[in-house]
Amino acid sequence: MTRGMPVRELTTRYARVRELKPKTLALYEMMWARFERFLERPATVADLNVDTVSEYIEWRKVTPGWRSRLPKPATVRRDRNMIRATWEYAARRKFLDEFPEVPRVRVPESIPTGRAYTADEASALIRQARHRIGKVGGLPARWWWPTLLYAAVCTGERFEALTSIKWAQVDLERHTMLFLAGTRKGSTRDIVRSITPRLGLMLAEHRRGHEDLVWPWDRKGRSQWASLQVLCRTAGVEYRGRGFHGFRRMAASYLAAKFGRGAATELLDHYDPRLQRVYVDPLICPSTFNSLAGLPDLDIDDPEPPGSVSAG
Repeated sequence: MTRGMPVRELTTRYARVRELKPKTLALYEMMWARFERFLERPATVADLNVDTVSEYIEWRKVTPGWRSRLPKPATVRRDRNMIRATWEYAARRKFLDEFPEVPRVRVPESIPTGRAYTADEASALIRQARHRIGKVGGLPARWWWPTLLYAAVCTGERFEALTSIKWAQVDLERHTMLFLAGTRKGSTRDIVRSITPRLGLMLAEHRRGHEDLVWPWDRKGRSQWASLQVLCRTAGVEYRGRGFHGFRRMAASYLAAKFGRGAATELLDHYDPRLQRVYVDPLICPSTFNSLAGLPDLDIDDPEPPGSVSAG
């Protein structure tokens, strides 16, 4: 009976146990839709086997997806990890006899050059944002956008965490913001981040009640990225991709440049500290490693012929 269970029902049970957020659950839903497109039929628990999953991963690597583009290795690995997590849950619940044996997906580790906004670029964006018209969440866009961008630079926090913070968590006298675990990716822990006195003054202009959101977002999901792209074009700044991660990378990179990469690790607060390696931009924080440091000088000049007289 359980082997014929739809994978979506299995995922719903898994999501309850692991307390998956709606955003994560949506990723699972899209992944299963692709899996069923590969199978050409509804997927069941019985499809969680080595042969079927291995064939799906190979199909995923070579099948164009969004905008008719081939998926990146990291995207394929995400599918692989979601299938593996669901399969392991099914095995632990005795729905399946075998625990997951899924082929690895190798993802080359790239150097994050040029992925962070510079201080000059962030300044230009904030200045340009002051000229935005209309309202966002009932607040003037000319206030909403520059203060949000400034806060992203100061705190290094993600868009979801920033747009979830309430005025009760903002201390304009001490210039701090408290981000609650439940609003942060991974829901790991509460963190306190500092803001500049200048940002504090800007925020005070539209301070509201304790339970009000500082930056209420009343637009469609993901439309903030398109809005940021427009702002970049009008400010003459290159869009760094990945939404607000360019500001998160910026905060980490400047902190690492002044206090070392350990400081960037603490700021980013990733579940895996090694992730700071793909956040710190070497254009802002160059590596101190020098591959030539131990190399002796090489004598590569042709030897002078015997009996020749050197010049001078």
